[in-house]
Amino acid sequence: MRYAHQVQSLTLTDKLRLLDELKALVSQPVEVEGDEEIISPQEIAQSDAAWQDYLTGRDLGVSSKELKRNLF
Repeated sequence: MRYAHQVQSLTLTDKLRLLDELKALVSQPVEVEGDEEIISPQEIAQSDAAWQDYLTGRDLGVSSKELKRNLF
């Protein structure tokens, strides 16, 4: 957490500039290693939210029967 102390010591103007820079970094699309596919930050956030829903039991996923039905 040493970075938190460094950030707290910045002026308000510098904090806002840092925030803008971090937002720009987080908003950049991500290229999947070994593939030409580009995944947007929105898709990553949706995927993470769905995974968290599954882990917490809010989304039970699909059964193998339902998955087979959807695939065929």
